[in-house]
Amino acid sequence: MADPVLEGRYPVRGLYQALAIAAMCVQEQPNMRPLVADVVTALSYLAAQTQGPNSPQNLGRIPTSGRCKRDGKQKCPTADDNERGKLLA
Repeated sequence: MADPVLEGRYPVRGLYQALAIAAMCVQEQPNMRPLVADVVTALSYLAAQTQGPNSPQNLGRIPTSGRCKRDGKQKCPTADDNERGKLLA
């Protein structure tokens, strides 16, 4: 999924996190999609990371605003949830 011009010079975890964010944005049910503000926050966080391809990976969660377009009964999915196998199995 990464641009071949990068020749593998990118943090794999960052790629997976960006893909997980993108996957959340295209959920079939609109109420399952994250708020735009949460997407911006998550992508800003990823862009601010200064990891090289050989650096230790950041194990923290992608921060969100805590809001979610839901009925309040389910927790909002996070990029970490998706990495564990929901979308990137």
